[in-house]
Parts: sequence; C-alpha cells; structure tokens
Amino acid sequence: MSVQVVVGGEQDKWWAWGRGSGMAWTRSWRRWQRWACLGAAVVVGAWLLLAAPCALLACPPRDPADAAAATQHSHRDRDAALLVCSTLSFMASEHQQQQTQGTPQLGVASPYTVLYDWLPATHSSGVNESVTYTTHTTPEMISHVGELAARWSGPLSVAVFVPGTDFCLAASRVAYLRACGPVEVREQVSWHFFWPHDSPPAANWLLVVDERTCDCNAEETTASLRSFRTEEVLPYPVNVARNIARTAAPTWHVLPSDVELYPSEGLAQQFLTMISRVTEGLEVRAASVSPRVYVVPVFEVASVVPATKEELIHQYRRHDAVYFHRHVCGHCQRFPAIAEWFMQPGSPGTVKTFSVVKREFPYHRWEPIYICTKHEPFYDERLSWEGLQDKMTQMHELCLLDYNLVILDRAFLVHAPGIKRRSKKKVKDQTWREPFVAKNSKTYDKIMEEMQTKYGNSDKCHRH
Repeated sequence: MSVQVVVGGEQDKWWAWGRGSGMAWTRSWRRWQRWACLGAAVVVGAWLLLAAPCALLACPPRDPADAAAATQHSHRDRDAALLVCSTLSFMASEHQQQQTQGTPQLGVASPYTVLYDWLPATHSSGVNESVTYTTHTTPEMISHVGELAARWSGPLSVAVFVPGTDFCLAASRVAYLRACGPVEVREQVSWHFFWPHDSPPAANWLLVVDERTCDCNAEETTASLRSFRTEEVLPYPVNVARNIARTAAPTWHVLPSDVELYPSEGLAQQFLTMISRVTEGLEVRAASVSPRVYVVPVFEVASVVPATKEELIHQYRRHDAVYFHRHVCGHCQRFPAIAEWFMQPGSPGTVKTFSVVKREFPYHRWEPIYICTKHEPFYDERLSWEGLQDKMTQMHELCLLDYNLVILDRAFLVHAPGIKRRSKKKVKDQTWREPFVAKNSKTYDKIMEEMQTKYGNSDKCHRH
C-alpha cells in the first residue's frame, strides 16, 4: 500500500521529502545532526577555554626548547638566590628590633607582615627638624636609594618588599649600599621590610649582613639575579609599602614619593623655612586655606637631572624635559597653569606658594606628589601596582575632604633620566597586566562605593 504525504495540502514540496517510507532514514539523519552539533559545541567550547585567551593576550607560540630553557633559567636563578641566603655573612643587629606587626591601614587583617626599623639610620632627627622622604622599593631598585640620600638633606624612610629569597637579595644590596655608597645612606636611611604571610623571608629576618664582608671594588654579587617576586608573579603591594614608609617617618612632615624621583636642590630645608613663614602668617595664600598639602611638580628628562629650576627651565625650552608621563599618561602629572609655572622662576634658594587649587574637573584624574603630614588619609592597601590607579582613591578622598593643593614655585622632582614614550610594542608588552587591572578595577569600584557611603555624593569630585 502506498502512503500519501500531505503537509498543509502540499505533498510534493521538498520539505515533505523523507516522510512515509523514508521516515526511519530521516530520524537517523536528525540524530546524526544532533550529535554533530553537540560535537562542534564541545570543540568550540574547548577552544574558547584554552586557545582564545592565549590568542587574545597575544601569547607567542613557544618552542619546546625555548620553554625548557626558560624553566632551566628560572630554576638556576632560584637556586642561586637560595645559595646567596646560605652564604651571606649574617650577624645580629646592633639595635633592638621591633616585633613584627600588621600593616598601617588593614592591621592584623592584612595579608602582609611588617618589620619596622629592620636597619635604622645612625643619625636621628627631631620631629620638626626636617622633612622625611618616604619611599618604597623591591630589591631590583635599591641602588636608587643611594642617589636619593646624596640629594636629600633629611631622613629617608624606605619600605622594601622581601618575599622568600628576596629578603637575602635585599639584605645583601642594603649592606653593599651602606658600606660602599654615599655616607648619607648609613646616616639618613632607615629600612623597613615587609612580606606576604605565605611567602616569609628565606632567612632569619632578625639578622643583618655583616657590612665588613662587602668588596667595594667589585660589583654587588646579587645584581644579576631575578627576584622571587618576579619568578612567582607576585603582585607588588605598592600602597602597603607607601603607608609603611610614611608611618615610620621620624618627622611631622613627609614627602611620600617613588624611589626613582630625585628632589631639587635644598628642598627639605627650603620647605621648612616656608612653613615658618606660613606659621607666622607671612605666606598668606597657603596660611589662609585648610586642610592643605604642598604639591611638588614632577618631570622627566632626557639625560641630565637638573638641580635648580633655572636648569630645569633651560632643559624644558630645549625639549629635553617634559612633565612626568607627558607621552604615556597626559593627565596624570599635568598640573594647573604649568606654562605660567615655567614663566615664573621665583627667588633662588627659597620655596614659596605658586598657586592654590582643588583637585576638581578637569584635573580630577591628576595624581600629584606632595609634602604632607603623617595624618593624611592612607593609600588603600587593597590596590596593587600592577593593576594601576593605585593612588586615585586616595586623591579622590582628599577631594571629598575639601583639601587645598598648594603648588610650590621652585620645588620639583625629576625621574631618573629617560623620557618615556608610548609605542605599539610597549602596549603589547603590557598585556600581562590585564588580570591585575581587572582585579584593581573591581576593588576600585568597591572603594568608591565605600567612600560614597561615608562622605555622601559630591558634584565637584568626579570619579575617574
């Protein structure tokens, strides 16, 4: 018996094929289609999970020999660092070290441990005698502290991140700098060490290196070794470091800065002289506003670090100097009326008020470096250096608290020589930051919500 196929009265159309005697074949075909689609979905899903992230992050294909060499190099560095730990001539410190404690902002809830005054300066300063330059570093950058000490007339407070074998690298480099660097390093610099709870120092942190074993005629022995932090891809808790260095300062006024930023000549003493004038009411523009901090403009130069504003102006006119991050982050350090600042050289040997401004639109993304007291808001310790925007939340809080930014007329900082420029290669090289940036962004949003709850809405203080 024949079977008529009728679908809506149209029995001869193509969509009616396969029914009747061909129905079994059609069911098999559709089952095959379903399995094929499922298989394709599995393949695509696997690609999205495994291959796509690498493609998006521009991961280069690794030759097996290259991968083996990289692993071997990593193991060699780690073994060398462990060898350093076992061969350094450690000795008991001559001073009474403090007990370890939590970080300044998060306290015992912090994932980091702090040892203040691991090695203090030999010269002590009274609370109103000077200004403390507070800064931070990892073992790789410790040599910059020698340059800072030679240029700064007051005390320096330095926080050093020392997870695992980085403690040994830092201890060795500090000893070498104290023994072979400028005498000001020993006299003025106090060192504070900190580390993650889960990566404590690989040696006894209560010991210091015997500086008598340092050979000043030879290069520091650990200079070529990669750090533990680099090998383990640990984030650098930059704000923890900033807060530690500031908290440990012996003076009332501090200059929280970075280790590669060198100060203009005589800045500490010139600032104290200005503060005396402010106290006496002679520096009217600064004395009439409160609360206030004192902004020190930051620049970068091609080759020679200027000591005075006259030298800086000369380089600026020759395009050998630009404001800091001019070519990579135009809003970060560009300050109001920068052209007028260069047109007014001021009086040599003194520092005065150039202008008083607020951190409001269009300067709501400005991240100035400034002299302040130890009682200004902390930098938020939940943000990392790798994730960027690490100072933005603190500056936003200053705006919410209605701080006045007093820009100084002759004081300045200059980054170690070299003008940074953006390039496609550099942008591609920064893809490793992306997981840290994503984490910082979420934390940043959370901090902003906390500030809104604490201070309320603000029409003047724009979020970045």
